[in-house]
Amino acid sequence: MKADALMSFFLHIPFPEQLDDDTWAMKWAQIKWLSEKGFLGFKLNKE
Repeated sequence: MKADALMSFFLHIPFPEQLDDDTWAMKWAQIKWLSEKGFLGFKLNKE
């Protein structure tokens, strides 16, 4: 999954698919925030 790959690469989480649902959602929110603020060098598409 694209989201898992982004978490693994940018947040250095080796196996994000093994996170519990609440933690995974929190980390995904962090990726979205980093993207919106321009820290990742790209913007995620709004879903």
